[in-house]
Amino acid sequence: MGKVLVITEKPRVAQKIAQILGEGSAKSEKRGRVTLYRFERDGEEWVVVPASGHVLELDFPDSKKEWTFPVIHPPEELVFRPIRSKSAYLRVIREEGRDADRIIVATDLDTEGSAIGLEIVRYLGWEGEKEILRAEFSALTPEAIERAFADLRPFDYPRANAGWARRVLDLEWGANVTRALTLSTREHSWVKVLSGGRVQSPALALIVKREEEIRNFVPRKYYVVTATFETPRGETFEAVALPPKGQDRIWDRELAEKIREDVLNEFGLAKVSAREVSVPPPPPFNGTDMQVEVSRITGLTPRQIADRTRGIAQQLYEAGLISYIGTESQKYPKEWGRKEFEAMVRVIQRWEPLRDVAEWVLKNMRPRPVEGRKDDPAHPCIHVVGAPKGPDDLPTKRHARVYEVIARRVLATLSPDGRDRRTRVDVEVRGHPFRAAGRVILERGWRRVYPYAKAEERELPRVESGERLRCVDVRIEEKETQPPPRYTPRSLIREMERLGLGTKNTRAQILDILRERGYVEGKSFKPTPIGEAVVRALEKSVPEIVSPELTAQLDRAMQEIELGRMDHREFLRSTLKRLEEIASEFEQRGLELGQSLAEALRAHRRASREVGTCPRCGSPLVIRRSRYGRFVSCSAYPECDVKYNLYPGEEVLTEACVCGLPLVRGRVRTKSGRTLQYLRCLGNCDQTPLRCRECGAPAVPRKGRYGVFIACTQCEKVNYFLVRRRRPS
Repeated sequence: MGKVLVITEKPRVAQKIAQILGEGSAKSEKRGRVTLYRFERDGEEWVVVPASGHVLELDFPDSKKEWTFPVIHPPEELVFRPIRSKSAYLRVIREEGRDADRIIVATDLDTEGSAIGLEIVRYLGWEGEKEILRAEFSALTPEAIERAFADLRPFDYPRANAGWARRVLDLEWGANVTRALTLSTREHSWVKVLSGGRVQSPALALIVKREEEIRNFVPRKYYVVTATFETPRGETFEAVALPPKGQDRIWDRELAEKIREDVLNEFGLAKVSAREVSVPPPPPFNGTDMQVEVSRITGLTPRQIADRTRGIAQQLYEAGLISYIGTESQKYPKEWGRKEFEAMVRVIQRWEPLRDVAEWVLKNMRPRPVEGRKDDPAHPCIHVVGAPKGPDDLPTKRHARVYEVIARRVLATLSPDGRDRRTRVDVEVRGHPFRAAGRVILERGWRRVYPYAKAEERELPRVESGERLRCVDVRIEEKETQPPPRYTPRSLIREMERLGLGTKNTRAQILDILRERGYVEGKSFKPTPIGEAVVRALEKSVPEIVSPELTAQLDRAMQEIELGRMDHREFLRSTLKRLEEIASEFEQRGLELGQSLAEALRAHRRASREVGTCPRCGSPLVIRRSRYGRFVSCSAYPECDVKYNLYPGEEVLTEACVCGLPLVRGRVRTKSGRTLQYLRCLGNCDQTPLRCRECGAPAVPRKGRYGVFIACTQCEKVNYFLVRRRRPS
């Protein structure tokens, strides 16, 4: 009896595939921390073993030696080393594959998933010795899995080679930039690591450039002149004065005042245009659209939604509820007809919260769904393939929320267009033009099932062209132009997609790396001094490193490799040659680079230690560390001995208490195992927001034998508190 080994990318996918292919007969076996599945199929023994993402790490052959720069190796000299935390998965794959006749790679169908399969096969020496096949599927449903394993393909080398080229490039590019930054800085000041990378550095440069625009922005005053007009029937509406020709705003206060003087209590003739317009639905989600839109609607971060290991949407895919989320496509499967679309809506109909809207779509379905322009050779758009069986079938309310948004987006693409009536009224009074725009929704159409789209209505009174309208009031508002906003995770991911930086699976991860490295801070990305210094140094020394154009060019080349239009060996050869030239430029500017980075690093460290102002002498308060832990004290010590305790796990915030000292956030763990978060004044003043829930008196943290607890300063209550927020007076 022959043996077939199926390798999946994740444990839950292995379980799902085994359940489907084994038709309920698959038996699980535990090998340490790894669970595999065994069953018989078509007279053969089948074993499904999961990997855990990448189980092998690509590295330099001399990685254990002290860092040197530059470090560029031909791709064939690079080595794979088992990742220690995942070695158990590789060991089980090796054991089960020794006597297997066929190896079926069933990892995610993208460049990274195919590269994972290729790495394992090559590392274990199976390439050329065993038959290597590929299972291609976009959903973990019985139909999709059965179809994929009934139509196994030769291994997808072009896709895997693109993933391999990306890994080589990211390793060599990132290592050289990181070593150049770190080693040059260490010549002047100690630093553990200053990292850079092929995508990380251009993304950081975008944030720094935006901060420059904000910092250099000079606000300019402008004026909005709003007139109230009265119709012959006594109804009123507001219209806004248009700026002079060639200008986008009214910049002159005198002009605004003149408009008011000229038009008040005067008559003007109306010119009315009205039309009915169709409002088509948005296209279905691809990976980036889903991250951005679901984040906007739910408030979750893109990483919480789409992380390949813990993301909510990833878990919905692994549960067989939606199709693969790492797709670039905005198109449904090409072979689908009305029958398949109706079946998908009936799947959604089985979920109680969307039953009514799904029924409405079935009765009003458009002939063909709306699709976008973007396509993906491996996967269709994100769509629904299953429905939760009940309210307890999803782990959390967040999962239900994300599933609902995706399902509603699918329903919207199959719903009829909306229909609006848009009206424009132009009124000219003594040579000054005014305009009012109205919008009335005649038919909601797809907006009935997708309520997240903004559709504000403004109904104007009935006005006929040629009617004389009297201006009964004029209002002038003085405003200022605003700087461009800082990037948020959503807007930065969208900008990275537009520029071709990274992939749908890596962009959210890059943003987390920038935070972890201390390059950015805040919910909206603000670069730290060291983040700005890294970009300045790279721009001055080797501007190509922070150039979105170069990174996007490399990513486009890897797409050509995936499609089989470019040889990955030639691509790597030419790209690494360019990297050698860049490394040479780095070496020539090493002294200058290190000095500027060291200065910025010292400034960053000083700024990160300062947390407020000393109430006694006005000097900065700084965080210090002793053998007993962290504390806050005056920087003028020993002349000023002001000092405040910090307890384990506490974080000093930028927000201030009423007394002027900073607020501190911390957590305590109760005897029942609950974790409670508190907010207190650094000095535990009488106005601290941390209050006793029983008597309302100030509460303070104490350190006991079992850890930190919250005690009332008047009664005997412990860990019985509330946080009362007040604004400084």
